[in-house]
Amino acid sequence: MSTAIATTMAAPSTALEPTTIDQAFWLATQLLKSGLLGKAIQKPEAAFAVILAGRELGLTAMQSLRSLHLIEGKPTLSADLMAALVKRSPVCKSFKLVESTGKIATYETERVGEGVTRMSFTMEEAQAAGVANRDNWKKFPSAMLRARCIAALARVVYPDLLLGVYEQDEIQATPNAMPSERATATASVTPLQALPAANETQAEEPSEDLQAVIDEWTARLHEAGDMDELETMRASCKSEVKDQGALLKIGAAYAAVKKRLAS
Repeated sequence: MSTAIATTMAAPSTALEPTTIDQAFWLATQLLKSGLLGKAIQKPEAAFAVILAGRELGLTAMQSLRSLHLIEGKPTLSADLMAALVKRSPVCKSFKLVESTGKIATYETERVGEGVTRMSFTMEEAQAAGVANRDNWKKFPSAMLRARCIAALARVVYPDLLLGVYEQDEIQATPNAMPSERATATASVTPLQALPAANETQAEEPSEDLQAVIDEWTARLHEAGDMDELETMRASCKSEVKDQGALLKIGAAYAAVKKRLAS
C-alpha cells in the first residue's frame, strides 16, 4: 500500500502532482531517464530526495527539481527562492532591501508578532569567509552580498519556513562544514535573549549530528500550545543541550514561538 505524502503547497494546479511515495519515486525515475535533470542528479533516489525536500517547503515536484540543488549531499536554494518562500507566507509582513553596494548589502524584515529585524553582510565578512576571490564574487559583488544577506536574515527570522536549508554559495564556499552566519543583526526584538547568554561572536556552524538536534528542538518548540508548555520545553532544552552555539540557534525559534503565543 502506498503511503500518502502530506502537502501544504499553494500551486495553481496539483493534478499531475504525486500524492504517494510510490508516485513520487516513479516520477523521479522517469524524469531522470528524460535527461532533463542534468549531471547534478545521477540516481532516482537523489531526485526523489529533492522532491521530498521541496515538498516540505511547499514546492511542487518540478519546482523542487528546478530550484533545489544537492551540494555535498545537502539540498540548497537560491537566495531569490528563499525570499520568495518567506514573502508568500502570511507570517511575513515585509522583507525589503535597505542598501546594496559592492561593499555591503542590508535587508530588513518584519514578522507578524515581532519587531523589525535588520541584517547586513559586508565584503569584509566575505573576505574573512574566504569567498571574496571566487569568480562570482569578483564579477557580481553586489548580487553575491545580497544573496548572503537574504539567506542569513531569512533563516534567523523564519527558521520554521526554511527548515535549515542553505543558499547555494554558502555550501559551495564551505564544502566540509555548514557555513558560518556572520551577518550582523540589529533588531527591536532580541531573538536569543531567552536562552543562556553567550559571546556575541557566534561559534562555527554545528556538525550534521548537532544540526539534527537543533532542528528537532526547533520543531518541538513550534508545537508548543501555550506559554507553560513552551517554558517546560525551554527548561528541558537547557538541561539536555550543552553546546552554546546550538542554544543560540534554538533560541531564535524559542523567541519566535514566545511572541506568537503572547500575541
